[in-house]
Amino acid sequence: MIKRLQRIATHPAVKAGYLVLLVAAAAFYLARWGDRLPDLLDQVRPAWVGAAFVLSILSALVYSYIQYYVYHQLGAQPGYWTVFRIVTISQLGKYLPGKVLFAGNYYLFSREAGIKNVQIGASFIITMALWMLTASLCGLPVLSLLEPQFRYVILILPLLLALFIHPRFLKWLLNAVQRLLGRMRGTPGSEVQPADAVELTDLGAAFYLKAAFLYLATWALAGLGAYCCLAAFAPLSPAVYPLALASIALGTVGGFLALFAPVGLGVREGIGALILAPTVGADVALLGMVLLRGVTVATDLLLAMLAMIALGGSQGAAERESS
Repeated sequence: MIKRLQRIATHPAVKAGYLVLLVAAAAFYLARWGDRLPDLLDQVRPAWVGAAFVLSILSALVYSYIQYYVYHQLGAQPGYWTVFRIVTISQLGKYLPGKVLFAGNYYLFSREAGIKNVQIGASFIITMALWMLTASLCGLPVLSLLEPQFRYVILILPLLLALFIHPRFLKWLLNAVQRLLGRMRGTPGSEVQPADAVELTDLGAAFYLKAAFLYLATWALAGLGAYCCLAAFAPLSPAVYPLALASIALGTVGGFLALFAPVGLGVREGIGALILAPTVGADVALLGMVLLRGVTVATDLLLAMLAMIALGGSQGAAERESS
C-alpha cells in the first residue's frame, strides 16, 4: 500500500499536475493583487529581510552541528566541516520531487567521508525522527486551530517517533536491514559483524535530550526567520512568534512528506498561510511565506556553493600532494 502511494505521488503526471496547479495559483494571486502588488512590495523593510537571512544561516549551521554530534556519538569521527559539506550538498536533493536524491546524497557523501553503513543508517533515522518529533512539539500552539484529525496526528506522532528511535528497536531494525541486504547480494552470512556494530544501547537519555534541544533551537531560529519575513511587510506583535514557529515547523515537515512537491514548494506556503492568516491577514501571511521561501532557497544555494568550493579545493590539494 505504501509503495503504491509512493509510486502515485512520484508519478510524472502527478508532478506535472501539481506544478500546473502552482502556476495557476500564482496567476490567480497576481490577478487578485494586481495594482496592489507594487505597493505591497514597496512596503518591504530590507532590515527584516536581512535578519531573516542571517537567522536562516545560523539555523543551518546548528542543523549541521546536530548531524556532527550524532555521528560522533555513533562512533564516527568526521570533522564539523566535513559534516557541513555532507548536509548542505545533500539538501539540494530536496529540490527534486521524491526527495530520493536527498537520502542518496547523504549516503554517498557520508561513505566518502569513511563513515560506516550502519552509522549512516542510524544517524539518518535518528535525526529525521527527532526533526519531525520536535516540529510536532513546535506545532502545539496552533493545535486548537487545526482539524481534529490533524490534532491527533500532532499529539500521537511524537510518541510513535520516540518509540521508533528507542535504541533496542532501532538496533533490531538496522540489523534486519543488514541481513536483508546480505541476502539480496547473495551473501546470506553478512549480518552485522561485532566490529561494525553500533552500540545503540549506549545512547542514553542525555544523548536524545541534547539532540532534541538542539533541534528545538534550530526550529526557534527558523521561527524567528519566519517572524522577520512577516514583519518585513507589516509591524507585528511578539505574540505572533509562536504562530510563526508553528507555521514553519509544520509547513516544512508537511512539505517534506509531500513527495510530489519539490522541496515542499507550495505545501509549506499553504500550511503557513492557513495558520497565520487569521492573525496577520491573508496578504501578509502569504507574502511572508513566499519571502521566507526565497530566503531559504538563497541560504541553501549559498551554503551548498561554499561547501562545493571547499570540497573542490581540498580534493585539488590532495591530488597535488599525491603527485
